[in-house]
Amino acid sequence: MIWKIARKEFLLNLMTFKFAVGTILCVILVVVFVPVLAKDYLQRLEEYNQNVTANEAELRKVMVYKNILPMVYRPPSVLSVFSEGIEKRLGTSAKISHFDVPEVSATTDEINPYMSMFPALDVSLVLRIVFSALALLVAYNVISGEREQGTLKLILSGSIPRHHILIGKFLAGLMILIVPVTIVFILALMLLLSFPMIELNAANWAGIGLMYIASLIFISAMYNLGLFFSSLMKQSSISLILGLFAWVIFVVVVPSGSIYLATQISPLESQEKLEAQRVMTIQECRSKELEASGKFPHWRGPKSDADGAFGTGYTVVCDESCLHDASKAYSLMQSIVSNYSNSIWRLELSYFDSLLKQKHLAGNIARISPVSVYENVMSILAQSDFGSFRSFMDNVKAYRDEITEYIRSKTDNFSSYSYFTICTEEDAKEYQKNIGPFLESFKSENEQDREKAADNFDRWKNGIMARHSPLSLQDFPRFSYRPGIAKSIKRAIPDLALLVLVNILLFSLSFVAFIRYDVRSD
Repeated sequence: MIWKIARKEFLLNLMTFKFAVGTILCVILVVVFVPVLAKDYLQRLEEYNQNVTANEAELRKVMVYKNILPMVYRPPSVLSVFSEGIEKRLGTSAKISHFDVPEVSATTDEINPYMSMFPALDVSLVLRIVFSALALLVAYNVISGEREQGTLKLILSGSIPRHHILIGKFLAGLMILIVPVTIVFILALMLLLSFPMIELNAANWAGIGLMYIASLIFISAMYNLGLFFSSLMKQSSISLILGLFAWVIFVVVVPSGSIYLATQISPLESQEKLEAQRVMTIQECRSKELEASGKFPHWRGPKSDADGAFGTGYTVVCDESCLHDASKAYSLMQSIVSNYSNSIWRLELSYFDSLLKQKHLAGNIARISPVSVYENVMSILAQSDFGSFRSFMDNVKAYRDEITEYIRSKTDNFSSYSYFTICTEEDAKEYQKNIGPFLESFKSENEQDREKAADNFDRWKNGIMARHSPLSLQDFPRFSYRPGIAKSIKRAIPDLALLVLVNILLFSLSFVAFIRYDVRSD
């Protein structure tokens, strides 16, 4: 009997105007959104590949270990087409320096970008806005409508158990809503895969499958909300008004209100205060460096006299005393800078941690809305949420430590000449022996003598440069950031469980209201 009721309700809903309009609207929005989002993803992917290629090219030009200052980049997520989250609102690159903290690039967005009240245009937006409204429109009169028409009394006068009727109507609503959700996902995938440069791996397919399941659970929750109002109210108009009121609360008021409450309850640390602490730490570090440099009177921080990789320079020639002092000084300076750079990194993270705390608070408040819970699930599965960005930052810090250890092992704790120069002991002795005549020639009043001296010096320096080739960095660690789907699923499970709980709760309330319905009261 349950199946007969579900089949009948399904066929009736399938032929309604509201179902047709809602489905067509979703199809149109997907056809408009997905190609635009796919092109945007491909553009970001192209920029990412170009940046990685340029970074590798710079690594092949490194002459001294001090010049290893690579950039690392966060690859765009192809699933951001389904849920953009904060994918484009936070930095996508970081500069790695073994004698400084990673510098994560910022965007031109607001200070608190992921707290934006304006939703991103993606597939999940269609599901959140259009399908949630469609679910309420399908459900608002399934019980109250029959009460108004008087058919509910006739049905209940028979031998059909009430719970069979309610379950049948629930299954019918779920069946009718599965149709547009499935159409949207299939259409979105077809449009996405029509771009030859877009490929989906096993993790992507798993993420899409879980998004589809999460979407069905969410749509079911919104349908159960409408079913509850329909079971509770005698008139369909009142049921519809309550449903639309709840829809506005869940879609608009709760997400925006949770952000406002979170900013009031847990305000961010002052950026001015953090910047002042950062500047103070840097100044203290520079003071320590200056104090330490006094121990090496012949070290002036060997001047760069050749262009190096990553926009830096390196030393080709210097005298012996400078060479020896620099070897000792760099080792000492690195230990000083390393300690302070870790302190500065902790200051940098403190601001992100305060943002994360505020984000979690806003998310917890917003969990009273199934719409917000669903949005969070989708962004987690798309790996475009703040948690994924925080994971990227942790990977950047770990990579910076890995590079530091690599250079330390290659340069005998930053003390070998290869750390800062290609100049050898023999080159330094020759430089010291010939620098006097060179300088005297430079001071000559005869312009031709000065030019000849300069040419001789350049020829000698170029000869030194010609004898050296870029460092062999085959064993240099490469940055890899590919967040696994397993971690995303683990983070999404609590919200998925909450959506399931909302379904159970709302259906239980509908069941109680329907069981208590007295046909004699009409």
